[in-house]
Amino acid sequence: MARLEWGLFFASGEIMARAAIGLVLVGSLAGASAAAVELPRAAPESVGMSSARLAAVAQKMDALVAAREFPGMTAMIARRGQVVYQHSTGVLDVETGAPMRDDSLLRVYSMTKPITSVAAMTLVEDGELLLDAPVTRYFPEWRDLTVLVDGENVPLTGPVTARHLLMHTSGLTYGYYGDTPVDRMYREARLIDDWDYLTRDTRELVAKLADIPLLFQPGSRWHYGFSSDVLGHLVERVSGKPLDAFFRERLFEPLGMRDSFFDVPPEVVDRFGTDHYVNDGEVVVQDSPREDPEFIDVTFLSGGGGLVMTAEDYLRFALVMQGGGRLQDARILSPTTVDLMTTDLLPEGTSAGGAGFGLGFAVVLPGAGRDARSPGSYYWGGAAGTFFWVDPAQELVAVFMPQRIGSPGWIQQTLQNMVYAAIDRN
Repeated sequence: MARLEWGLFFASGEIMARAAIGLVLVGSLAGASAAAVELPRAAPESVGMSSARLAAVAQKMDALVAAREFPGMTAMIARRGQVVYQHSTGVLDVETGAPMRDDSLLRVYSMTKPITSVAAMTLVEDGELLLDAPVTRYFPEWRDLTVLVDGENVPLTGPVTARHLLMHTSGLTYGYYGDTPVDRMYREARLIDDWDYLTRDTRELVAKLADIPLLFQPGSRWHYGFSSDVLGHLVERVSGKPLDAFFRERLFEPLGMRDSFFDVPPEVVDRFGTDHYVNDGEVVVQDSPREDPEFIDVTFLSGGGGLVMTAEDYLRFALVMQGGGRLQDARILSPTTVDLMTTDLLPEGTSAGGAGFGLGFAVVLPGAGRDARSPGSYYWGGAAGTFFWVDPAQELVAVFMPQRIGSPGWIQQTLQNMVYAAIDRN
């Protein structure tokens, strides 16, 4: 890990000036060369938002960079299906000084999980996968799974299903952040360390998990773990295709997501930046595009955290959800399936850290009162501080993408509050 001083990159006003140009409020938007896949854009006032208040969001992003909370950040906002805001600021790569751009490639980590969930639900709609069928139909190596209870392995009271994987109620954990006996077994089996997957691929992961008991009975509670990585391999086994190929054919190509990768191609690696910690204004490089085993020459196609993409590509994905499964001429899911995925399905008395949870998405519950998002909004975030949400009541979609491990929660809430302050009318 290289320790780098902020002053090296922010002494030059040129970088900040170039980044500040990134704010886009309709009227300054250039025309598209590929109209069939270009996202529609509109003046903020035409969809009930304030240009001035959206400009204040850009100013806050710039201020966060100037205060050394982030090296850089890019963001997009859409309302009623129209893009009204796009802004990129600061530095993409602190080792080279390259500025953050609208087309920068960024690690979304766990924001991969909702995409994997949608991929799985396309198979449900195809009639190829049943939500409540035992996954042992596809993972015969899991037929003897047990649950560890008071130091003893006991039989499952019911099988692990695709629904459990989608809802993180499967009984799987991650192993690197807990200290239960099951977490320790994960570490002993060398499944993952702080940032890198240690098995060659998800097939090997599933095989190793067959020999480790579950943390709890499937369906009994919510717990963050390998569920989405296992779900990604389930997609592979059901479809007969590698996860990257399935994503490309069923999601990325139909939605015009041209800049979404598990394995960053050499021809675009110049748009892929560094990932960081920030300590007292000093940046520590956690991952570099020149030395990154997770995203270069990839064999572990992580449905739980493996994608690198642009903010626009993620906005396209979020817009298809906001559109009831359709974006322009591409129908990915039915509105009924989208409603199911974005409804709280957790058992009474169970929550996902105070939120509801559907099939791949956290859900804002009525009376939660935690932030400005409307009840029924759904969302998720990633380890590098990326976050997105869809607010159906306000027809609002927002994507914010920094690259800072351990990003403070107050930053997310601050930016959310400012986005809602820009709404002039419902």
